[in-house]
Amino acid sequence: MGLAGRIIRMGACDGPMNMGLDEALASLCRDHAVLRFYEWDPPAVSIGYFQRAAEMDLATCREAAIPLVRRPTGGRAVLHGHDLTYGLILPLRTPWTDYSVAESYRRINGCLQHGLQGLGIPVSIGTESVGPGPAQSPFCFSAIVQHELMVDGRKLIGSAQRRFATALLQQGSILVDAEPPALLARLRGSGRTHRAESPGSVTSLREALGRRPDRAEVEAAIAGALGSMLEIRFGEGTIEPGELGLARRLVETRYASDAWTFRR
Repeated sequence: MGLAGRIIRMGACDGPMNMGLDEALASLCRDHAVLRFYEWDPPAVSIGYFQRAAEMDLATCREAAIPLVRRPTGGRAVLHGHDLTYGLILPLRTPWTDYSVAESYRRINGCLQHGLQGLGIPVSIGTESVGPGPAQSPFCFSAIVQHELMVDGRKLIGSAQRRFATALLQQGSILVDAEPPALLARLRGSGRTHRAESPGSVTSLREALGRRPDRAEVEAAIAGALGSMLEIRFGEGTIEPGELGLARRLVETRYASDAWTFRR
């Protein structure tokens, strides 16, 4: 029979609401999957759950009017604004309870790979971790972690995962256009440059396809692959009142709070 699931296609929200919604969906998930696609307005930098905020150039963020928000998942910082972001929530039941975090990450990314290949993008999965250590760069796209998605050795999608009491949450940033290299250089903070942070080590859907794809085209490819490969029966859905209420409480108490953002 497979698993029932909702696809939620949203416009742009600010960083705190985007993170509040993903955590609310994961916290309230019991017996069905959720795939949410969304964007960011205003552009923002999300930092990982365990990341030190001081790794970022906070003065430059303020000058550029780019807010910081701490994600509920791990990993390094991501500059959002030129990407399509997804949040995939799966109930923690067999077979996911039998998989390690690394194995579940590999399986989900294998679905993303299959979907994007259907658009004609020659996506491959990294077999080993490469790139600078955390002390050298705070940014997610400065390094390739095992099982991440690449085109010709250049990173296309950065994802991170966390397990809640009843659900698995994987968040990912799909680069539609290249991030502005000058702004990234300013936001790094340390002033050090690494090969993996150069434009030649990162790619985008526009570059890989030779055109900017329609968002609906990308969403359909990814949802179709996740549905067929993970045996999820996706239907169109919306945020339910209880989920929105919890998200707003999480924004107020956590994601819009400096105490949360700068807790590390």
